[in-house]
Amino acid sequence: MSETERGDRWTAEFDDGVIVFEFLPGMELETFGEEAYETYERLLTEHDADGLVTVVELDDPFTPETFEVWERTAQRAVTGGISRWATVADGIKALSLRGKMDTSGLEITVTDDRAEAIEWAHEG
Repeated sequence: MSETERGDRWTAEFDDGVIVFEFLPGMELETFGEEAYETYERLLTEHDADGLVTVVELDDPFTPETFEVWERTAQRAVTGGISRWATVADGIKALSLRGKMDTSGLEITVTDDRAEAIEWAHEG
């Protein structure tokens, strides 16, 4: 079963056990922690997800508040039954995510290839 949600400069899709979020250029960071996160919570509640993929194309640099949302996302993933989280990012964002985030015990990978990330999330 597949389901897709769209917001202001973001999309979320649930397909075959994996939730895929895309955060697009121009997305406001406030939306990241509110509207998009609420959709994430709903998808976790309504579906049996075991993998998460986030595609990060945001223009703005990550703030401490952004990392708080990432860490809350990781904690909720664990309680929601997710075991693997792949993030698609490049440059400084990829480095930031690798080094600054408490992953709450999730198996994590960061790549610059969306298809690779989705395949990896499905392997869990």
